[in-house]
Amino acid sequence: MAATITSCTVPRHFQPGKPFVYKTTINIQGNVPEKLQLEERLINQLDDSVKTQYIYYAGVRRVLEKPPVFDTTNVSRSKLFMASLLHSLGYFNPEIKDTFFIDTVRKQYRTHITFKVIPGKVLKLDSIGYAFRDSSLQSLAMHQQDKSVLKKDEAYTQQKVSDELDRLLTVFRNNGYYKINKEDVYAEVDTVVAALITPTLDPFEQIRLLDSLRKKRENPTINVVFKQHPVKDSSRIKKFYIGKVSVYPDANYEEFDSSIHHTANVKGYQFIYNSHRFRLPFVANNIYLKPGSLYVQRRYFRTVNNFTSLGAWQNVDFEMVERKDTSVPTLDARLKLYPSPKQNLNLSLEASRNVSDILTNGQLFGIGVNGRLLNRNAYREAIQTVTSARFGIELGADFIQTLQASLAHTINFPKFITPIRIKTDSLINPRTVLNLNASYTDRLLLFQSKSFNTSWGYEWVKGRRREDQDQVGQKWRKTWQYIPLNYEYTDVKKTDSLKRLEDQIPSYKYAFNNGLIISQILSLSTGIEKDNKLTLLRGKIEESGGLFGFFKTLDYGSLARFVKFDGEYKHYINQKHSSWAFRLFAGYGYVYGKTKDALDPNKIVPENNLPFFKAFFAGGPYSMRAWQIRHLGPGSSTLYENDTTNIERFGNMQLEYNTEFRFNITTIAGIKVNSALFVDMGNIWSTEYDNTGKRVPDASFHLDRLYKDLAIGAGSSLRFDFDFFLIRLDWAYKIKDPAHAEINNGWFNDIRILNGQFQLGLGYPF
Repeated sequence: MAATITSCTVPRHFQPGKPFVYKTTINIQGNVPEKLQLEERLINQLDDSVKTQYIYYAGVRRVLEKPPVFDTTNVSRSKLFMASLLHSLGYFNPEIKDTFFIDTVRKQYRTHITFKVIPGKVLKLDSIGYAFRDSSLQSLAMHQQDKSVLKKDEAYTQQKVSDELDRLLTVFRNNGYYKINKEDVYAEVDTVVAALITPTLDPFEQIRLLDSLRKKRENPTINVVFKQHPVKDSSRIKKFYIGKVSVYPDANYEEFDSSIHHTANVKGYQFIYNSHRFRLPFVANNIYLKPGSLYVQRRYFRTVNNFTSLGAWQNVDFEMVERKDTSVPTLDARLKLYPSPKQNLNLSLEASRNVSDILTNGQLFGIGVNGRLLNRNAYREAIQTVTSARFGIELGADFIQTLQASLAHTINFPKFITPIRIKTDSLINPRTVLNLNASYTDRLLLFQSKSFNTSWGYEWVKGRRREDQDQVGQKWRKTWQYIPLNYEYTDVKKTDSLKRLEDQIPSYKYAFNNGLIISQILSLSTGIEKDNKLTLLRGKIEESGGLFGFFKTLDYGSLARFVKFDGEYKHYINQKHSSWAFRLFAGYGYVYGKTKDALDPNKIVPENNLPFFKAFFAGGPYSMRAWQIRHLGPGSSTLYENDTTNIERFGNMQLEYNTEFRFNITTIAGIKVNSALFVDMGNIWSTEYDNTGKRVPDASFHLDRLYKDLAIGAGSSLRFDFDFFLIRLDWAYKIKDPAHAEINNGWFNDIRILNGQFQLGLGYPF
């Protein structure tokens, strides 16, 4: 496999009469793990004089700009740099050979350079030990040995050794050793090769080591021992304690005027302030370094992170000062908090184009006005409140098609508010969130709906904090949200036009009714990034009506009873000029409630489907892109195919898989122009009935019919990246359409050049 630095066709601004570097190639020999990543790293090690600068034109490397003059000295320097990298990655006795030839083209002396890289075998860790001079440091290191970055029989790299040194320093600083640093500790690497050069080595011992060396060439290993340099400054191995803690809750960048400030002592902290913008006990509760306690670096960073995440302060300055007038090593702390502007008002206009709206056939153009008021310090305790309002209209054939208005208010409390006290010391950014939302929609000639939603919930992050976790082998950090009470109610007033449509389409009788949801929601999201790979996971479960459904007046009325699960997996592999993106989504809603029959109110019937605003759907710019939004499925049924009203479709279950190959094309006027090739697979399923009341089996999920029901779309994309947002133009074809499953299983039905689906999206689809 080869990595080519450049492959240009038109050199420009080169020195005439002299050979210049035209092309540089790296060939890695052997079965090397993660070869592509190693090639990229070796390319970065090349001397600049053997690299080439090129300019993209329409995605093709056309112009070789200012190629450097060829010099063998620069080739040797590049070999040295690459060998150093291979040694740092643990490769035993790597070999790098270079060859070059000069090609004459139109009085140009083009030099082609090839590096043949034989990395050799990777050194494996044999033993990891600790030998600190100070007994307390040795005890701490041994006590935390199971958390070491280095593991026996794993590959040795200098980066892992450096990470282990960082971990040890963190352990020491979390136990009071404030002044210890990398100058005090080091790693001693021991190999058989190093022992052989000892002049006083016994001849018999030398024979034994030579035999060991032969074996090590086949399976090279290495030993690492972490040690302590001789103590030059005794204070570096002393434990420090916290002395006086001074807090400035409303600090400013101007010179401090001591004549107008106020002072107070709260919970042992000395406050110096000029206003009453913040409640002092609240500020004190978020400081984790207590006067008289042992210095713990974890608590220092937690204090800084707490005030940074609260949002009421734009900058946090936490300074530690060593005192010289005490026999016990002591640190005085000075915490300066610089407030953010308390309020922020944002007004914006928006325009949107909605193709095939939920109840109408055709295209709508919408305009709206949005307002958002943010208060970063409500009630003087960094409680954030957000009040937002929106008014919009959608224009259609009759000019104004839809009127929409909404008002929402959210309160974020920076702590858990619960009937019983819950310990949150191990949690990151615990919050209590109260949401209130009301909206009104008038779909002219069809219906008017009024909706109200309120919820009370908790958000927190669980995992090792950045200052604690190892940089290698990162732990999955989990973001949780639990909403014990979520209340949603929708009141729908139908027009005669909608009632006539209900007689034609059975699903309408149950889709647009009054809806009540009393639910609780639990969600989890996590992820990990390692090298050039990023993996994200998300899961959510919602249960409605489990308790309140025992009241028959609610169960038989508008209360929806269901349990809904959904999960999502995303994985990204990023390269220099391209990337792969994968997504897998699965969701299912189990509906078990009862309701009054739409035709006979005295008859009680089972609920079959999720409420439409909780149901799954597919299609559109962020799902199955070969179909319009909410126009795929359910299953392989043809229930809606001849429906002139173009009704949108919902389901109780969804499966979907997406993959994209994303690549760069060019840059125009600072705007990055990129593209992608993609494939989407999936569908939705639900419980459906035809006009005669007979169930439609093709709309429901059955494992033995999955292949028949599966929809597949594929296409290409053009993307304009403005850094702060991305405009995406997708064009997709229905490769396999389950609506035509009776003919060739739906493959390649009526595919023509102009018979694709255009999607306009903002941001990436996933």
